[in-house]
Amino acid sequence: MAQASCNQEELDNGTCSLSDKEPAPRVQHCTLIPNKNESENQMKVLSNRKEIKLINKSHLKICSNPDCESKDNLRFAPYFVCAYFGLLVEKFNVRRVCQRCYRDAENHQSVLVKMLGDHKSIVLGPKKPKNQMVTIDDEECSEDSTESPEEVEIEGDIDNFVKYLVEKYRFEEQVDASLNHLEKRWINNKDKMAELDISHSKLEKNLDSLRKELYKSHEPKICLVDSIDVDTHGNVTKHNSTSSTVEAIQPLMPTCKQTALPPNGMFIHTQIKANQAIYAMRSSLLAPWGKGRVIRIKENTEMMYVIRFDTGGKPRTFPLKYLAYAESSPVQLTVGARVIAQYVEDKDGKLKPSSYYAGVIAEAPKTLNQYRYLVFFDDGYAQYCTHEQVTMVCQSSRDVWQDIHMNSRSFVLNYLKQYPERAMVKLQRGQTVKTELNGNWFQGRVETVDASLANIYFPSENRFEWIYRGSTRLHPLFDLLANAEARKNQGATRPTHNMALVHKKKNAPYVEYTRGDVDRSPPPSIAPLSLSSAPSPSTECVVRAVARKSTSKVLKPNSVSSVTPLLVDELTVNAEHKGRFKFRLNESYKNVAFEPHQCNSKCIEEFPYADGDNKNLNPLSIPMLCGWSREVAKQRHGERLSIIYRAPCGRRMRNMDEVHRYIRLTGSQLGVDLFCFDNFVHCFTEFEPEVVYSKINDITYGKENVRVSCVNSIDRSNPEYVEYSTERIPREGVNLNLDPNFLVCCDCTDDCQDKEKCQCWQLTIKATALGPSGKIDPTAGYNYRRLMQNVVTGVYECNSRCSCRKTCINRVAQRPLHLRLQLFRTERRGWGIRCLDDIPKGQFICVYAGQLLTEQEANEDGKQFGDEYLAELDLIESIEQAKDGYESDVDIDIDHQSDISQSSGSDDSGEFSDISESKSLVPGQGHENKNDSSEKLSAHTLSSTAVRIIQKDDCQKKTRELYGPNEHCYVMDAKSTGNIGRYLNHCCKPNVFVQNIFVDTQDLRFPWVGFFAHVFIRAGTELTWDYSYQVDSVPDKKLFCHCGAKECRGRLL
Repeated sequence: MAQASCNQEELDNGTCSLSDKEPAPRVQHCTLIPNKNESENQMKVLSNRKEIKLINKSHLKICSNPDCESKDNLRFAPYFVCAYFGLLVEKFNVRRVCQRCYRDAENHQSVLVKMLGDHKSIVLGPKKPKNQMVTIDDEECSEDSTESPEEVEIEGDIDNFVKYLVEKYRFEEQVDASLNHLEKRWINNKDKMAELDISHSKLEKNLDSLRKELYKSHEPKICLVDSIDVDTHGNVTKHNSTSSTVEAIQPLMPTCKQTALPPNGMFIHTQIKANQAIYAMRSSLLAPWGKGRVIRIKENTEMMYVIRFDTGGKPRTFPLKYLAYAESSPVQLTVGARVIAQYVEDKDGKLKPSSYYAGVIAEAPKTLNQYRYLVFFDDGYAQYCTHEQVTMVCQSSRDVWQDIHMNSRSFVLNYLKQYPERAMVKLQRGQTVKTELNGNWFQGRVETVDASLANIYFPSENRFEWIYRGSTRLHPLFDLLANAEARKNQGATRPTHNMALVHKKKNAPYVEYTRGDVDRSPPPSIAPLSLSSAPSPSTECVVRAVARKSTSKVLKPNSVSSVTPLLVDELTVNAEHKGRFKFRLNESYKNVAFEPHQCNSKCIEEFPYADGDNKNLNPLSIPMLCGWSREVAKQRHGERLSIIYRAPCGRRMRNMDEVHRYIRLTGSQLGVDLFCFDNFVHCFTEFEPEVVYSKINDITYGKENVRVSCVNSIDRSNPEYVEYSTERIPREGVNLNLDPNFLVCCDCTDDCQDKEKCQCWQLTIKATALGPSGKIDPTAGYNYRRLMQNVVTGVYECNSRCSCRKTCINRVAQRPLHLRLQLFRTERRGWGIRCLDDIPKGQFICVYAGQLLTEQEANEDGKQFGDEYLAELDLIESIEQAKDGYESDVDIDIDHQSDISQSSGSDDSGEFSDISESKSLVPGQGHENKNDSSEKLSAHTLSSTAVRIIQKDDCQKKTRELYGPNEHCYVMDAKSTGNIGRYLNHCCKPNVFVQNIFVDTQDLRFPWVGFFAHVFIRAGTELTWDYSYQVDSVPDKKLFCHCGAKECRGRLL
């Protein structure tokens, strides 16, 4: 190998200058040119090596400059020549150039060296030629090619040598000058780039249009296949009604657009003149209206008009409120307008417009309903109509509900009184919902959702029917309103939360309170439906003094993969959530080779750890600071990633069971919940808010195990002062027995891993027999200190009398806070809590602490100081209500022959009592007519039935009554005294669920309230839980929900 040496003195004298004709080889970043004779001698030496074969001869027979094809006088190309022509330099790949190309590169190098010596910016020097050559590597050639002789040895310290060069040639100034030059060029090219972007966008649009035109004839055709039904025994039944129904609906899809609607404005009633075309009521409000002409006008105290129908017959006299204009309105109609609308019937599978019927506008045209009017007909039907299918009644009362038939009067009154807020059942296609049909409850399937209407299919009857989503014929709404009236009649004063939400099944329909909103993407259609009058929320909801959160909310396992929250990494536009992720490297990582041995305490003696060490860090990173390593492995076949933990002794572990066994063998104090085998959980990623106007380092004042910071990215305000307490404090009148002698304990020595031997585990498992299923769940409780789903009957942890260690896997909620949380200001929901690190599913977060109050004291304090921080300890009520038939699937026979339902079928006018024509209940199916009184169910009938259903077991004594005659639900108040749990906000689709836990007492009246992660939670995400408030439970108080979830119910109170 050729060797050369340069020292600082030679550099100063110029004998080792970069511009010499016979320079030395390059030194790292300094390019030194070897002399001709030396390079040739090196090639001769290398050619004598037998083991090296010059296979890649093409590089040696032609000039390496891609723009030159000379084959004469080739010489070795040092680094500066290769850099000049943009050639790839490799150790075992020699480049050769001709004399002319060598001189060009040498002249360019000389100019740059001179500019460097004169301290001028070399960026402004001569430019290199553009090389557009693509280098294709050949593995065989690269292995056997000649080794490049360009090597050098430096005498002295290389660091000092490089430092000397940097100072002599002022490389920092060169870098600054280069940056300034590039910035100027970027500014000059910015406008050109903008023009290119515009041209590129136009070109893309043209290409898209050409592509659509080219593939227009090959577009796929979308069709709906026949629906099938699968019963509980697995039998599959096909029916062909779905496809035919959809095909019948599609042709009549309204094609009206917003531009086709008339302008907004006030409707002005014009004067009726003789011989004018008019619509008039034939016989009653429930009968169709006929078209005729005005013969004459009677001038008396009340204007009366003589009308002759076009169908012939004797002229009849009508007042204005029974007449309607024959022309469409010149302005858009508003909600509450008295109208007649053209009904669309289904005959022989085809939808055909029929007669006009009286009704009222319930929904104005908008994008969400395809710019149609929702009309509530007087006979209880509802339908979407276009503007041309609706016409105004000539005169209506000031309270339009007084003009409506008595069968629908109460419903319309309550609807208009609460509009635009509406209680509606949230439905999706494919869901099953219990629906009333002919006086019985049937399981129906949602076939189509059209804004505020839903097409329900009844498999047992092979029948379709359109139903308004705010009708009490849908069991979720019926159950909510009717049972509320039942509890009121019973004189109940305690429950304030919605038990139907507490025990809601996965993907089950639920009641939402909309404020003028409907489904976001409904399939448009026109079809009739049956509408039952809903009970009045103002009279049927439980009246409460204050509102209280439910601490027994049951969340079912999420069907969505827990990996989906990875999308949360995308920063949101809201200032409250805007931030960045700070990645920290594991500096303590060491690759320890495993040697076969029996693991014991010596394996971890180099990394001592005590409970409480490494505070204020991501708890999942603590094992890595104690000699552990967390490795991500990929399977050989497949894309799935798996996590492997390597202990300080080098032993690898693949699951929680192996980790827990190692901790027990070595006597480590590390908790098993410090390990996570989910590959999407990051252990060294921390969320940092982007904008901070005010900050408090620790709002707990040192009372928590870790700091809880507080930031405000909205304004400069701080949260109000709260007496921080990590424990619940019983007030006067609360007899909380904390004597440990009353506790059941265990004597386990294996960290309570064996559930059959641990008495505390057995309390949790055996209590599940009292739950809704009535069966014992042997898997109930924690899974290595993580709770994957709610245990409705409560979790019994090991207590102070137990013999197990602190590392026991049944000690979770009693441990101090170890997650890093942050209090932050939200735009519309006050103060909230978010996590600074990733939280795996089932991880314990914190407890809800405060003052324990009695029922009476909670009502008094709630009225005086506010009820936003009251939480009921309603474990007993939650279990009993779950067993009493909430969300029951049993069909109920409703007695619709009651005196009340018969009296509700009477008419409000004797003059127009007969009905000559009416709409069928299910068009095209040949069922009973709508005027059949047996098909009508009044609101009072439905509610009364619910009362009988709920009161059937009143003779049974409730569990809470066993504690005393005046026992009521105790309430946790965190208004003035509490912990971090008081700041968790509400969400209709929460990422945190509530769990009742027994630690210092096993009294069912006083469980701890703990929060656990319902799904995987990405760092920076707000932590929320479902308050389960009962809507309208507090008089004259409405609280709207701003959680922003897709499943938002609209209202909290």
